[in-house]
Amino acid sequence: MKTLTHHGEALSPRIVSIATRSRGMLTTLTPGRNVLDELTEKLRDMGTDSGYVELFSGNYAPVSYCVPAGGDSERAVSFSESRTVDRAELVYGAVTVGLRDNAPFIHSHCLWLDESHRQLGGHLWPETISGDPAPRAAIYGIYGARWTSADDPETRMPVFTPSTDERNPMPNHTDATGYLETVVARVRPNEDLTAAVITVCAEHGFTAAIVRGGLGSLVGGTFVDRTTGGTTHVDGPGTEVISIMGDITLVDGHYQSAISCTLVDRHGAVHAGELVPGENAVAVTFELIIQNLS
Repeated sequence: MKTLTHHGEALSPRIVSIATRSRGMLTTLTPGRNVLDELTEKLRDMGTDSGYVELFSGNYAPVSYCVPAGGDSERAVSFSESRTVDRAELVYGAVTVGLRDNAPFIHSHCLWLDESHRQLGGHLWPETISGDPAPRAAIYGIYGARWTSADDPETRMPVFTPSTDERNPMPNHTDATGYLETVVARVRPNEDLTAAVITVCAEHGFTAAIVRGGLGSLVGGTFVDRTTGGTTHVDGPGTEVISIMGDITLVDGHYQSAISCTLVDRHGAVHAGELVPGENAVAVTFELIIQNLS
């Protein structure tokens, strides 16, 4: 498994996970509105300042973004120059919403088609605006936990980390009343992503769970090649994961997993497939949302 050597000291614990409850709503964003502003407003209406969002359909106009880039004297990986597409037809997007310096902040990776029908993806900048028609959004507020972004001393990059939020206590409800038992987690660099998901499930007693969402970066990428039965490798040093989804089940005392992933590489090319366990190290960070189905 390929790993990255970061310039800062490795921190512990390598996985930070917080038990919470989540509650969802489906809505359509507003043409011409800033995506960060509107998602923050809708989460506030749901009674929280933190959550995660799945975006699909509709478009951005414009979309401002970047893709992964190589490292420099300060960081092992970095961002490319800013890029802009005047109109982007959204295929799928993932967003983590929280706070940075006590102000609303988002981390978002998306996949879209440009006006020439090229498939593009990348890390969105906060100035991105909803087009017309605007994207649909499945918004999940989290309760009892909060996402907070800060500069990470290990990677020297901005990252979200979850923490317990006593000001927004976790309700004592089950999915019967609209709240789902959920864990939000941050995985630090060089941890295998599949192993991290299994570790989180084991620590929280989940015997059947779904990876509801998550975004972050990998050191390249290694997928199952369903045509040949072998593996497909994506070069690094960093790739931006647009989406992951899959399930984890405890069978005869052992966890079984099947996790699909879509990512964009440093050349701007999009790749997708099922992750090979033990072969996909986190590059900078990974934000996970796992819901209990036990």
